[in-house]
Amino acid sequence: MRSRARSRSRRGKEAAAPYEFVLGRERCRERFVRVRRPMFERLFLRGDVVVALPRRGTKTASAVAFELADGRELELEALAAAGAPGGGDRVRLDYLSSRVGRGPSQLWLRTGSASEPLRTLELPDAISAVCEAPFGWYVGCRDGFLYALDQAGELHWRWRTPGPSFRSAGPGEHSFRPWPYRLAANGRSALVGWLNSSLWSVSPDGVTEWALRLQELGESHVSEVRLRGRQPASTAAAAALGVPAHASPEQIKRAYRQAVKQTHPDLHPEDATAAPRFRRVQQAYESLTGQGARSGNGYRPGVIRFDLPSAATVSSLGVVDQDWLVGGSTGSLFRLSSEGRLLARVRLGSGAVFFLRDCSQAVVAFCSYPLALPAPPNLWFVDADAPVRLPDQYPWPDHLRGSYGNYLLAHRPRGRGLALIDETGQLAVQLRCPRPITSICVAEGALVIAAGALICLQIDGLAPLTRTRIWRPPFTSGFHEPTGTRAPPTG
Repeated sequence: MRSRARSRSRRGKEAAAPYEFVLGRERCRERFVRVRRPMFERLFLRGDVVVALPRRGTKTASAVAFELADGRELELEALAAAGAPGGGDRVRLDYLSSRVGRGPSQLWLRTGSASEPLRTLELPDAISAVCEAPFGWYVGCRDGFLYALDQAGELHWRWRTPGPSFRSAGPGEHSFRPWPYRLAANGRSALVGWLNSSLWSVSPDGVTEWALRLQELGESHVSEVRLRGRQPASTAAAAALGVPAHASPEQIKRAYRQAVKQTHPDLHPEDATAAPRFRRVQQAYESLTGQGARSGNGYRPGVIRFDLPSAATVSSLGVVDQDWLVGGSTGSLFRLSSEGRLLARVRLGSGAVFFLRDCSQAVVAFCSYPLALPAPPNLWFVDADAPVRLPDQYPWPDHLRGSYGNYLLAHRPRGRGLALIDETGQLAVQLRCPRPITSICVAEGALVIAAGALICLQIDGLAPLTRTRIWRPPFTSGFHEPTGTRAPPTG
């Protein structure tokens, strides 16, 4: 009986629709759906053709190609002979990272729809970051090194992350070792960031060009502690304003405004005593608020001032016009020149800042991590006047896959749902699949999904995929003129 029930359940799942719309059905039209055994797992585009690959480790099936327009199946041999352009023609780097401290990670160089890799490589620990280089790829590894690999898989050089070295003393050693946490490349050099806010620029030859700490660029935080025992001068100033000895700043300000109305010479031109009384009120207010004479610690009597440095660490790295963009963990965005000089700084929120890119890898928006829900406006496009708020279904920056046409694509890794968010922060399209979505491709006007089945949908607003965005303040360089724009020290 149980086997029959399982069989009926399995047949029911197979007969279920491969997707369903939750929102925005009127914006979408189905081009085609293809169901195969074994199921499709990975996709890539090659011109006007989508190539679907079966689940890894499948020995009985190979890649299958379909035309995007109508879903007609094509012969891979004919496709290769025709030489259709697309991202699938070039050599790409796939990898499977190991767990941290648990052995080597696997890397494969693949091209086109070939089922067998051109070359298989290994790195000694987990892979932390990958980005493209003019000669191939930069690969960050948790063993503390940045590896430079060319298109043939040959190692050009490896660069060690500066910092204290620890001898292997147990399973926790890898947690303290410096390693490339964030990674970006501007076509010439690489920028490496670590958890302690350190940044390094690495030349194409694997040499450190300059280094700095993000904490040196952020604004310091000033806090003060009011002592219980006031000095006589402070007590006299409080009495002059008619407030208690331990009045709060709000009480002092309120009393000051009332005293100004009673003593200002312009309001009482016929009173000869108004001017000296107003000076005494002004001196009392300056004494209580720290605008008068300073004490030995640089602040007013009865108050201790603490000037705390910025605690910002590196949350994301990007590139615009050969300049570096650095997202901080405290909600600040920094723009650095290729030589490491601070060009601009703006505060976007209270949490870590991340970038959103379009299919040409151009930065189109910034998103800060919400520290509490519901989140304040935390999504800001570079050509918008103000930020907007992400929908409650996808509030986190790591749910956003990129910008395509008029939409942001949102998808939780290995999740069964997918959404398109418009530039006002509202859900435009939302769909769910009965199986996890394992791969997504976006073409002009079309969204292609691998969720067991291959699903191709035509969606209004996905064409053209990219558009020219004119950066507006506060994101243009020069909106903030920082002081002390010294060049960072070289390595």
